[in-house]
Amino acid sequence: MSQSIEAELSDLRMEAAHFTVDFQARTDPQGVYGPDDQRLAFDANGVDKVEFLVAPNPGEGFKPLAKIASGGETSRLMLALKNVLARADQIPTLIFDEIDQGIGGRVGGTVGEKLWSLGRNHQVMVITHLPQLAAFGDLHFQVQKVVQNNRTLTRLSKLSGEPRTLELAQMLGDITEGTLRSAHDIQQNAQLYKKSHK
Repeated sequence: MSQSIEAELSDLRMEAAHFTVDFQARTDPQGVYGPDDQRLAFDANGVDKVEFLVAPNPGEGFKPLAKIASGGETSRLMLALKNVLARADQIPTLIFDEIDQGIGGRVGGTVGEKLWSLGRNHQVMVITHLPQLAAFGDLHFQVQKVVQNNRTLTRLSKLSGEPRTLELAQMLGDITEGTLRSAHDIQQNAQLYKKSHK
């Protein structure tokens, strides 16, 4: 599993990162019998304490994922984990809520590719503000909050064609010739990738 996750991280521009899983058990005279008739502490999760360890940078030792990873590193590590684990499990739907946190457009395209690939065997739902990810969706919905009759409502609109391009341009900033051209290029690059990897 560690090797597969490291390969995924390399694709996500974390080439130097290393990942491992640490298993620990502690003895307890009142615990359950384990290997070699040793009594081990246990709880609802079993006898093992499992921790993901990561060394994101060269020369750094392994440390707990929860304590050292930045927002962008955590997003990429979670995507790598999901991508590897999805090969073994049969979970039909995967939901990624702002998996783009802390990453920019350079890595966003790669994350979009990986999410689209996951979608070949699972239903994948992604909530994102990054156009490089949104462009890879087979379906694109815009979610808006609106106030109507003094109530806040959520409006969901399916986008395609020009409205989708406009939404991607708005994700980049104000709508200008430049953001429209960039949105069109982002869509075109995503479509080319999808066609070449069917």
